[in-house]
Amino acid sequence: MKVLSLRTGHHASACIVNDGIVENYFKEERYSGVKNDWRIKNISDVIIFNNYVKDIDYFYFDSDEPESVVFVKKHLILAQNTNIKTIKPKRNQHHLYHASIAFYNSGFEKSLVVVIDSSGAYLNDETFECDSIYIAEYPYKFTPIYKHYWTMYNVPNHRQTRYNNGCYEVLTNIFRSGYVNIGNLYNSAAIAIGESVENCGKAMGLAAYGNPIKNFDLLSISARNNINNYFKDHSELIDLLDFDNFTQYNLNITKENYQYYADYCYEVQNQCMNAVIDLIDEYVKKTNITNVCISGGFGMNIVTNYELTQRFPHVNFFFEPMCDDSGLSIGSAMFYYRKISGDNRLMPITTTSYHGHHHNISEYRGITSDFKDIANLLSKDKSVAVYYGKAESGARALGNRSILFNALNPNAKEIVNNIKKREWYRPFAAIVLEEDAHLYFDGVVKNEYMTVSFPVKTDLIPGLAHVDNTCRVQTVTSGHFYDILTEFKKLTGHGILLNTSFNLAGEVLVETPEQAFSTLNRSSLDYLWFCETKQLFKSSF
Repeated sequence: MKVLSLRTGHHASACIVNDGIVENYFKEERYSGVKNDWRIKNISDVIIFNNYVKDIDYFYFDSDEPESVVFVKKHLILAQNTNIKTIKPKRNQHHLYHASIAFYNSGFEKSLVVVIDSSGAYLNDETFECDSIYIAEYPYKFTPIYKHYWTMYNVPNHRQTRYNNGCYEVLTNIFRSGYVNIGNLYNSAAIAIGESVENCGKAMGLAAYGNPIKNFDLLSISARNNINNYFKDHSELIDLLDFDNFTQYNLNITKENYQYYADYCYEVQNQCMNAVIDLIDEYVKKTNITNVCISGGFGMNIVTNYELTQRFPHVNFFFEPMCDDSGLSIGSAMFYYRKISGDNRLMPITTTSYHGHHHNISEYRGITSDFKDIANLLSKDKSVAVYYGKAESGARALGNRSILFNALNPNAKEIVNNIKKREWYRPFAAIVLEEDAHLYFDGVVKNEYMTVSFPVKTDLIPGLAHVDNTCRVQTVTSGHFYDILTEFKKLTGHGILLNTSFNLAGEVLVETPEQAFSTLNRSSLDYLWFCETKQLFKSSF
């Protein structure tokens, strides 16, 4: 059975699930070049022109685009296959689809699924879900036991609670009261450093440079007053922190002005993290369920994810790699496949590298170079962009569209930040042979999707250690990255490298070979390597 899900809105994407497995996935931004693009112009065309519809059994189309656009796109898709059965979209399923992708990817037979973001499904035009906890069971049973909504409407005493069919529901007014929910609070940190709410990861990076602020409560009814008082000399910024305004604050974080903003990010990071820890602690104790999936945009917070593993050693955590909205088309396709088929099979995630097409690179001829040659270049502090197979579908490069550099170089972070044209305070990730990971990181466990950071325990990799002495880690056990690391270890004694996504700041992940060459020649990258054909190209920069 094949299910096609097409979704507009934040991180618009499309997914085809075939008998429970992702067969195709397309993300609008990779075609339009607009990061986090909400439209479906390109991905719907890809589906239509390549006739992916011919053997689809069920079609789910959830769209925020104008009705005229929806009608045309839907008509063109359905015209290719008159036997398709359409699934009627429901407006309040956002967190359900976040929960779905995490649960089915986890391989757990039963689990809690914790979903946290700033704004999920809307119950009406001014009321949105923000935190949800489900008990998930096969084949498609997701029982809500906790739901938190925020609203613009007046609420008596600014916050109401009730039990509704076994679910504890909280409704909070965050516009006319002092309350701020976890997701919107974290958004405020991104806004406060001159970024859009799409760039909360930058706030997390800067938080490591911050210090505590005394008596600074951000999650009680005094939160709004405390935020306004802290930024009292920046009235234009206070206006943007009203949580219904997504305009960016014009600010450049420098090594001279960062502390004031880093301190705010520090408090946001720690208070949000502790709130999530408390929520999970409460519901693990209430349910005695020790399998926990984490999804929703806040699941990208690798610092919190590590802390969860430390606070709850008896809990089995699964952190969904595509926990942001780009995973919603996958989650919805998986959910409806299970609901229609009744399939109870466990099919844990095996990869996130299934975006778009497998591009033909056979026509490109450079210098034939094997794994040993690439390792040799890296040992000599040359930067190498690796292009392999289908691109990663999520936000993090895991080897198919990656830039590699020598992690032993003490200036690695500065060198690669210059290549990427990124902010000075942002950290980089490591790829490491799984069997050697314990040599460099404390408490490290299998982490092939780079969803957790770990403390650095050695001074051998100064280019990877963030200012708080942590690093996001990808452990590797097989494949082309394993072969590169093995050869690098033969040369240097260390099976570890710096890994970052193959793109430049503000640009989407490289998709096509043409984009790969363009990025190579617009940056200070040294080399591009087509892994499958073993062809190496030197920059003309």
